[in-house]
Amino acid sequence: MENMGEEILETSKKTILEKLTLEKIFAISKNHGFGCALYRLPNPSDDKAGKNTKHLIIDLSPGRDINHLHLDEMGKGFIFHPFSSDHHQIKFINQDIHIAEDIESKKLELVHSKVPPDELTELFDTEKTKEIEYSDSIGNRDIKTDQIVDQKPEYIGLIDKTIQEIKTNKFQKVVVARKRTIELPDQFNSFEFFESLTDNYKNAFIYLACIPGVGSWVGATPEILINIDENRQFQTVALAATQAFRDDVDLEDTTWSQKDIEEQAMVSRFIINCFKKIRLREFEEVGPRTHISGNLVHLKTDYNVDMDQVVYPQLGSVMLELLHPTSAVCGMPKEPAKSFIIENEGFDREYFSGFLGPVNVQGETNIFVNLRCMKLMKHHAKLFAGAGIISNSNPEKEWNETEIKMQTLLKVLGEMY
Repeated sequence: MENMGEEILETSKKTILEKLTLEKIFAISKNHGFGCALYRLPNPSDDKAGKNTKHLIIDLSPGRDINHLHLDEMGKGFIFHPFSSDHHQIKFINQDIHIAEDIESKKLELVHSKVPPDELTELFDTEKTKEIEYSDSIGNRDIKTDQIVDQKPEYIGLIDKTIQEIKTNKFQKVVVARKRTIELPDQFNSFEFFESLTDNYKNAFIYLACIPGVGSWVGATPEILINIDENRQFQTVALAATQAFRDDVDLEDTTWSQKDIEEQAMVSRFIINCFKKIRLREFEEVGPRTHISGNLVHLKTDYNVDMDQVVYPQLGSVMLELLHPTSAVCGMPKEPAKSFIIENEGFDREYFSGFLGPVNVQGETNIFVNLRCMKLMKHHAKLFAGAGIISNSNPEKEWNETEIKMQTLLKVLGEMY
């Protein structure tokens, strides 16, 4: 049976992967109505093997809904989790087909396929594929784009209200967000945009996910929620505080305000408190350090656990439940902060500030918080950004922080078109 699988892969390599580009396979998958996800893992300076690769996960169905976070029971695939699972489904794209592309050589590799070669050839036959434009969303060009000048007073007012609530001791911190709707250029191509993001942001998780019933989302997120590598090393990260990156200032010379330091400390305490809830004491803490992510810098602390040493095989699943939504996207304490957000933000976050990423793929799980993202519609896109509010926050500075966060995607979009 194992030899048969190898023969399927070998035969397919000589047909489909030599005829088609990754972009074409992605487009055909969307046209068939399959759930699919493109992604590239962060490529840090130590450049681990495989991080210089684009991956395409294809589900030969629209994807499935799941109602649990048990990683061992999900199978292999790509999870797409909303901010609140009370309002949106948790989606999972099964790894029915997995294609990898080396970024330098552009060579495609069929990592996995559950269908035999003749069916794979038929599936991606370009002559038989209808040229259907994929969109589950509004095609009307009369969608109102959001004007920044109109948004600012309302968002400042929300921040003021949040600060007043914090001062009554209802919570210590709340992350309040805003959305912005923009018109996309007529020549906008989501795959080309994904590729530009991979070129611009080497140390971010870049993705483009298309899921029927959910829509198309694209992003470049800097924040790890949980990673489990092939050696059973667990990692999570406290990431908070934001300022624009300046290439005329060395990272070690970056200065942080008291507000930034306090906000990052809250996120770190939140993670440590999660460890305490499960009585986990054997962890390594590294940081905080200044961390660059594209056009932004943040304060970052890494937390590492050897899952075999602590004999905790379910650590990833348990920590997913405890961490989401983290204090970096929600607040502290979690539940009252989340209730305040849902009642006062005035819009549906959908999958912004949820989490996503490959699960049990090639022996690893890499899940990230869905930040610096936008939802793609036929002619428009929704961008999202939030700011962490504490008692001494400055509303004007918090507004500016959301502006520079949105520029992560807008800057690349502006350079392309």
